[in-house]
Amino acid sequence: MHQRTRPLHCPIPHTATLTTGLLALAGLFTAGAQTTTAASHTPGTAYRAVMEAARTLGPVKMTTTDTGAPLLTGETDGLKYGIIFSGCDARGEQCEDMRLVSYWDAYPARDLNTWNRTKFVGRAFLDDDGTTLDLWVSLAGGLTAQQIGDVLDWWNVALTAFASYLEELK
Repeated sequence: MHQRTRPLHCPIPHTATLTTGLLALAGLFTAGAQTTTAASHTPGTAYRAVMEAARTLGPVKMTTTDTGAPLLTGETDGLKYGIIFSGCDARGEQCEDMRLVSYWDAYPARDLNTWNRTKFVGRAFLDDDGTTLDLWVSLAGGLTAQQIGDVLDWWNVALTAFASYLEELK
């Protein structure tokens, strides 16, 4: 298993396909909405709130993409990942969605299909550069600190499990 480093600069289209991970997370968003007041939500979610929550996983740095969108890079348990934001306001503050990503060497499509068939969070696929694990999350309507923490906890579980899965393939 070898994790790859690749520039995180591609903007995410607003027509992104929902992943199976979103279905698992849907309950988190509706449950949180029932227990919080509308005043705790903003029109989108600020990347700073995500960055603060991501610090619980390990070190995090903030940069921007080629288009000026916020980009976080972090590491948890020795595994590197990025969080790419899109649909942000003019200041790059309130964002409509984020995509958590981690890049790996290429693995056979059949093995990635097995992962996707058996796991609910974290979509694995091949692209021109190798294997990518990602999780797309809508931030429209805003997320509470608890909801952001829950998303990052699920990402950490998926990332760690994916690394173990790839190790077992060797």
